[in-house]
Amino acid sequence: MMVLQMVSTNEALLEEIAEYLLAEKLLYNVMLREVFDYRTGDGNGGIVTTQRYGLKGISKSLLFGRINELLRKKYKDKMPLLYSEPIILIDPEQTDVIAESLVKI
Repeated sequence: MMVLQMVSTNEALLEEIAEYLLAEKLLYNVMLREVFDYRTGDGNGGIVTTQRYGLKGISKSLLFGRINELLRKKYKDKMPLLYSEPIILIDPEQTDVIAESLVKI
């Protein structure tokens, strides 16, 4: 299992992606975050702060490649930052419910 995460400047895009991935049974749930500060280096030793939106959702780790490919095809140059974090421990009963709710691999 993994927590899939996305970061974008476009809140509506993340909402659209959330609905799409839920409908395709590629995500079990979605949590959309309000605006947060996103900081990166500017290449000259300084820091640039912008405002972004975040999306988190639980899925199977083996679905990451499929999700990435589908989103790359569908959103091309609007593709949000996409990454995952492993879920190390989770209640076994919840694992079963989540696994049964997602597409079969």
